[in-house]
Amino acid sequence: MNKNLIWIITCLSILLLTALITFNIGPEARRQQKGPYRIFPKDLAHWLGWAGFLALAASASYSAMKRGFPKSVKTWLLVHCIIGTISLILVFFHLINKVQDPRPGYFISFFTFLLMAVIVVGGMLGRYVKARPIRDYWRTLHIPLTIIFYFTLAFHILEKMNLLW
Repeated sequence: MNKNLIWIITCLSILLLTALITFNIGPEARRQQKGPYRIFPKDLAHWLGWAGFLALAASASYSAMKRGFPKSVKTWLLVHCIIGTISLILVFFHLINKVQDPRPGYFISFFTFLLMAVIVVGGMLGRYVKARPIRDYWRTLHIPLTIIFYFTLAFHILEKMNLLW
């Protein structure tokens, strides 16, 4: 693996760990998250999050599909981009209830969404914009950020299911 890539992944992991320690993450934060303001009912927001996760999992199958059907790579890339965008929209609606009243316990939710937005938007730009800096981002950071995103997403899901604390 490239030394720069390892350095970037290490720095982002340390940044995430520092942020998790700095902001109140854990059982106390879970008790503070209850509030009256909601755009969507809690159950609907919950299921929108799971729908976004399933769409993201379908989008992630792009790597397998492009290897299994090499003649259809452009089609699979288009499907990958569309489903990734749909998953970002679903997750945005999942998170929108927390935007009105942000609290430290929501940090991992916002961080995960921010990573997802950078990955989806950066991937779309890397695919369709021919500017060199954007292409370089896409080639260098798209996959490492996606790996960090999956770890953060797993942490988010386990925390919200009360399996970590």
